[in-house]
Amino acid sequence: MSNNFFYRLSGTNAHMSIEIIKSSMPPFNRLFEHLTQSVNTGIDNIIYWPISQTALLSLYHVSAEHSRSIQIKAEGTFGGGIIGKGKNKIEILCQMGSAYLFVQLGIDLETYGNAFIEITRDGKEQILALSHLPAPTMYRHANLTDYVQIVYLPDGQEKITHFKASEVLHLRLPCPFGSYYALPQWIGANGMLELVEAATNYNAKFFTNHAMPEFAIVTKGSPFSEEQKTAAKEFFQREYQGIENAHRTLVLHISDPESSIEFHPLTSNVKEGDFLKLLDAAKERIQIAHGVPPRLLGIISAGSLAGGPELTAQLFTFEKLTLSPRRRWVRDQLRPLLAELNIAVESINFLGIDLTPPDIDNVNVTNWAQSGIISNEEARALLQIDERQGLSKSQEKLLLNLLKKL
Repeated sequence: MSNNFFYRLSGTNAHMSIEIIKSSMPPFNRLFEHLTQSVNTGIDNIIYWPISQTALLSLYHVSAEHSRSIQIKAEGTFGGGIIGKGKNKIEILCQMGSAYLFVQLGIDLETYGNAFIEITRDGKEQILALSHLPAPTMYRHANLTDYVQIVYLPDGQEKITHFKASEVLHLRLPCPFGSYYALPQWIGANGMLELVEAATNYNAKFFTNHAMPEFAIVTKGSPFSEEQKTAAKEFFQREYQGIENAHRTLVLHISDPESSIEFHPLTSNVKEGDFLKLLDAAKERIQIAHGVPPRLLGIISAGSLAGGPELTAQLFTFEKLTLSPRRRWVRDQLRPLLAELNIAVESINFLGIDLTPPDIDNVNVTNWAQSGIISNEEARALLQIDERQGLSKSQEKLLLNLLKKL
């Protein structure tokens, strides 16, 4: 896609040359053009990622469905924190709690396919704390055991930190690539994400410069001088685009009386808005790549009932096939750390999503209260009766009936 350009035609009708002078940005680089299985090393013996972290991060901002899916999976997988007998030993090592730490790690896992835990130790190699190392800053060392962190400071300098193998735990999602880094599992949708970015930018250009050239400037006879080319190019770049520059005039002087300049319209039946259909189609592909239920992303498929049972079924599949495996993968990779802390792997887990429908919860709580298993006050707290406000009349009736039973 180009912005504005003009043609320069020279010579007779039988011999005519065309030069296209563009004022557009460089073409978009596709993500897989950077993918390589070869091992490339750089400063401080770091091993470069097969796809740069910057390229993966750029796609996070492209699609609302993509970024939202990453957040949903991270929160759904680790948002409940750690549970089990070994919970306290890990909680005291996490400054903000295990849920905070592992949600951050989950976001890195979903965005980059890799996450890194810093293990702070004392002089006797005893573990003092666990913290998050941002994935975009982390690299494997060429010795295949150590790690290097590169942080870019506001003054343009680099802060380089070396970590021993015992100071970092590298988490990664299962990946068939077989490299020193994993690829994110949504990578199959990268082409669609790039199309979304291209379509979004293309539609945005419609409001700034009509998305495609509106006119071609055709010169006959003497060609444009370099000064004239520069004047025309700068006009289109700076003074032609945008509402505030409407009706401005371009003045070009030609000394040759045999030469002429013509303006030819190029735009007709503009259909840039059709790219909105592409954006709608991309939603489903991105959602499929992430394995997130469409209802959680605000997507209601044609013909679906969009009712409670459908959402319950989607959540069940999401929990069993997407979130639960991730908890298992991460817990298995924590085995070396857990062994140091004398925690049995089976004694900890991450709290999963409660798949019990709300109406069944209400019935169960009522039965427990009637059976004397819990007190009326506990039942009220579980049902959040005293905290509910702004209820509809039908909801008020249901609560009144429930209160009578209690």
